[in-house]
Amino acid sequence: MWDQESGNGTTVASKIILKCNAKEYVVSNTNGLALVEKIKSIARENQIGKFDIFDADGRSVSSADVENSEFSEPLSIVRFNVAAA
Repeated sequence: MWDQESGNGTTVASKIILKCNAKEYVVSNTNGLALVEKIKSIARENQIGKFDIFDADGRSVSSADVENSEFSEPLSIVRFNVAAA
């Protein structure tokens, strides 16, 4: 990411927030497959077996979307509701 304020060409680390069970996790400096695995790890930590991932626009995103950074931040893990299916 380009630091537009300083204009000196330095990079600024991306800060990705993941929301789960009313908690916020900072998963900065993680992207691609490592970010997908981190999301799965946080879901397990919160005793969530099946879940959907939503971005800031309320759009359901797949693991492939996350791996390819095709989402808007923050991301949210929502427990998959089997009864609603």
